[in-house]
Amino acid sequence: MECRVTGSVRSRLLDRSAKRAAGHAGQNATTLDRPDFPPDKPAKAARWRLKVPPELLWLTFLTAVTRLSAITHPRAIVFDEVWFREYALHYRDGTYYFDIHPPLGKLLLAGWAKLFGVSATVQSHDPAVAIRVLPALAGTALVAVFYLLLRELTASRRVATFGAALVLLDNAILVESRLILVDSMLLLFGLGALTCYLASRRRTGRAHWILLTASAVLAGMAASTKWSGLTALGLIGLVWFAQTLRQRVSWRLAIPQAAVLVVVPALLYASVFAIHFQLLPHSGPGDAFMSQRFQSTLVGNASYNPAASTSFPDRFIDLNKAMNSAQISLNSSHHPYSSSWLSWPFMKRPVYYWTGPKEYIYLQGNPVVWWGLLVGAFVVALGWMRRPERFERHRGPMALLGVAWVVNFLPFATIVRPMFLYHYFFAFFFSIAAVSIGLGALAGWMTDGEAVWKFPSRRSAALYWGILTVALAGFVFFAPISYGLPLSDGGLSARIWLDSWR
Repeated sequence: MECRVTGSVRSRLLDRSAKRAAGHAGQNATTLDRPDFPPDKPAKAARWRLKVPPELLWLTFLTAVTRLSAITHPRAIVFDEVWFREYALHYRDGTYYFDIHPPLGKLLLAGWAKLFGVSATVQSHDPAVAIRVLPALAGTALVAVFYLLLRELTASRRVATFGAALVLLDNAILVESRLILVDSMLLLFGLGALTCYLASRRRTGRAHWILLTASAVLAGMAASTKWSGLTALGLIGLVWFAQTLRQRVSWRLAIPQAAVLVVVPALLYASVFAIHFQLLPHSGPGDAFMSQRFQSTLVGNASYNPAASTSFPDRFIDLNKAMNSAQISLNSSHHPYSSSWLSWPFMKRPVYYWTGPKEYIYLQGNPVVWWGLLVGAFVVALGWMRRPERFERHRGPMALLGVAWVVNFLPFATIVRPMFLYHYFFAFFFSIAAVSIGLGALAGWMTDGEAVWKFPSRRSAALYWGILTVALAGFVFFAPISYGLPLSDGGLSARIWLDSWR
């Protein structure tokens, strides 16, 4: 007999809704330029050559193996799959549902389910495990994109490999990428947007505008998945504003750039809702959250009126207001696995996702990576004070990463609703990037060239491979509670290092 944790705070929200329903050119960024990646040459001489570093291929392959292995286990609905699986399947029968997040993530899950002929229905107990493949693929691409982001931030191939490998070997990112959840897609869109934007700053002409538009599209996709994805667009906006002022970019270039970064995400966000409304014309469990005017357009609703019509702007505003109200209504909710934002860098409170017969899944990071980042941040700060010349070329990227961490962490101090460890993931990625570049600058890992994998000293090489080896050991040790593998009581206890992890 299997048991499962039924989800996060949505259960409280929907319980209340049921009760309610019953009642009624300077485009080159000097701070981010890399000498090994000069700006594009004139179009006459330029030729596109796809050169994929071998380490990136290996990272992608190994990530795919870890994310896709035993993807159908457990054949049970795990944690918030109880909601995201249901939401995706509502598009199958067209019945209206309500969620506190924008619809893009669920639309993508629904599209994947249709593409691969998933036969599960909202009412069935089929966990629809085939849908898990899409988040797993997003989690695979996430590691590759993080490697590219590090390269854009002055990191050498060694350092980019180091940082991406730490993501690969983190158990929390692994778990979140293997279930019917939207966070791996959210992270992919947000980090991909920043990567494309930074790449656009080093290019001119057509390549610049293609990358800038791609950045805007991905930022819009992040915001259309969860509102927390807006931080990607906000960060890009801050970088654009600072560099535009510093380089005194002509308004003839700055205005079109700003238009792309504002208009494209806004249009994409609105388009996602238009598709959402089009696919859900029938009355469903989400009716009670909407206004009577909105409900009058849903076929089968008690207030349905065939003659009623509402404009898209009215429906769009109605739903976004309802989402905001629902978020606020969660302020009085409680969840046994919620945690304080201040505790996230210390991984004080993991989230218990699922239990079967002697099998467990925890959203718990690799302590070697999470706690190692705290040590690494201290070492980098101390090293910067003692050897500032080693950071001369990396001050801009490190400043950007510091701002990115703050933007994705401190705003949670103002949020009252229950929050979970996965809310820290964006900041977690930026802390990995900052520590990787900082250690690389101190240990001599930042040089590229023909001898990419030759280290300046044995001590430098030992530090590099030693950290990755210990991280690998931590990943393997905690893998049973990431994959839901059988464990004895003693085996489980050996992996619960803190009382707050229970």
